[in-house]
Amino acid sequence: MEFKYIAIAICLILTILFFVKEWRRPNRARLGWRLAATGIAMICFALFIIPITYKVQKPERLNEINLLSPGVSKAQVDGLKGRTVTSDRQLYQSLKIPGLTLITDLPYFLQSEPGINHLNIYGYGLSKDQLQELKDYQLDFYPAAGPKGLISASWNSRLKNTEQLSLQGTYQHVGKLPVKLLLQGLGTPLDSLIISTEGENTFSLKARPRQSGKAVYHLIVMQDQDTLSKEPLALEVKDAKPLRVLMLAAHPDFEYKFLKEWFFEKQYPVILRSRISKDKYSTDFLNSERTNVNRIDKGLLNKTDLLIIDEEEMSMLSGSELGAINTAVDLGLGLLVRISMQKPGTAISKYFNRYESPALKNKSLTVGFSEEKHFFNPLPFEQTLLIRSGSEDQPLVVEKTGRVLVNTRISGMGKLTGSVIPATYHWLLNGQDTDYADFWSEVLTQTARKAALEESWYMEPAIPAPRQKLTVTVEQALVEKVPVIAINGGKLSPLQNIELPFQWQATAWATDRGWNALQLNGKTEYFYVYGNEDWEGQRNTIKLKNTSAFVNAQKLNTKSLETSILVNKQISLWWVFIPFLLAVTFLWCETKML
Repeated sequence: MEFKYIAIAICLILTILFFVKEWRRPNRARLGWRLAATGIAMICFALFIIPITYKVQKPERLNEINLLSPGVSKAQVDGLKGRTVTSDRQLYQSLKIPGLTLITDLPYFLQSEPGINHLNIYGYGLSKDQLQELKDYQLDFYPAAGPKGLISASWNSRLKNTEQLSLQGTYQHVGKLPVKLLLQGLGTPLDSLIISTEGENTFSLKARPRQSGKAVYHLIVMQDQDTLSKEPLALEVKDAKPLRVLMLAAHPDFEYKFLKEWFFEKQYPVILRSRISKDKYSTDFLNSERTNVNRIDKGLLNKTDLLIIDEEEMSMLSGSELGAINTAVDLGLGLLVRISMQKPGTAISKYFNRYESPALKNKSLTVGFSEEKHFFNPLPFEQTLLIRSGSEDQPLVVEKTGRVLVNTRISGMGKLTGSVIPATYHWLLNGQDTDYADFWSEVLTQTARKAALEESWYMEPAIPAPRQKLTVTVEQALVEKVPVIAINGGKLSPLQNIELPFQWQATAWATDRGWNALQLNGKTEYFYVYGNEDWEGQRNTIKLKNTSAFVNAQKLNTKSLETSILVNKQISLWWVFIPFLLAVTFLWCETKML
């Protein structure tokens, strides 16, 4: 027997017993009122157990569903018509709304429901791969409010030990209290900045990794003493290929001497030629084979990655030698000119617009890179000669007031750099080896000939997560050769780009969180798989943009078929509770007070 029938029977028996009790009371005053109140109270009691329901018509769109994604708010889902589903288990558990269905796989669900042709997407949206599977469906997108905090970031995750780590991104700041962005490497603070302006704020943090190999740095967001987020930055630092350096000096000096020894310690092939008289030279060959350097010609320059020459020596070169240098720079050679004259001495050095400023006589010189807030330790001399940077120039090193000391510009395929700093060896004499190494590493990186890569690769997405689809793109010089690509030992099958035959692509799935191995033509590279909770704001921002662009580009216009269905609706218990309360209150008062 069903429970409701048992409840009705019990209520009827209790009603009869209460009626008999009221009828047998000696005081028969207000008997009718007492019987009516008893009946009302028992009817309401029964309705507490078995609520009254009624049927209403509800509009239902048979070929349309609502798809909820992370970021959807309770306000967005209130009053939704039609079926509502989600494939996110965490979202399903947190919303707890009636009628919400959890589906394990969206494509499989849609195949099992061939009548569905229209999806309303709520929240942050879907990934690129998920959207491609919905290209034959009519989509409407109702985006959630944009994420807060770190919404985008990018950095050079594979760099040489002569390069600096550059982290750039956007922070969505909400509230009046400022936040601090701290770049931390191996437990050491490297760079930081304060953001106090509400809205989107771009930021840039830089550092020079001191280790080699793989490492995971962190970008920490702090407010007062609280840590709002801590995002990992994986990077791999490799040793740079030794540069082939040729130095031409008008006369020996300490700057060339210390620089030659520094190159030798780094195992760079170095040739130093110092002029003794008009046609006599002193030569040093370090990590390099001896060759004739009495004349600067095309053959010698083709074997050189960086030419360092002072302006006085350049003025003593012949016209053919200057022509060979100019041609070599256009073909990729890096040229660093040490400027010491007030007026240009050669056609090449005239590119640097120099000037004198006696007001800078401060007994010491404090320099730093133009794109960084960090300055090196002071150099113990006055600096009056400066460079005026033009529209085609890139300031590389400035003094503390922002005036340019080292300037670089593109010349054909090579770089032309001019420096008015006469002596950097004082850093070594004062035990400030780090300043010296950082200065010359940056100058060399920005100036020297760029090595031709036989092959290169990159991965999308740049911040992969477990169980996410990966696209590996390989570019190589040999068009006819199929690259051998494997991830964690599993071989992939690359496809050649028809329009760009030097480009190959392969797809795989991210599995293990942490460092993963990528084998490319027998060489082992590494990439990092982040956790699902890492860089969540950036992933959601990308989903918002991708979903909006995908939906806006659609040209489908499928009308949804709307019908009505009958659903059960329960009356509010307040309509039962109030009569019950009035009835029992009357019975109590009638017994005690009337």
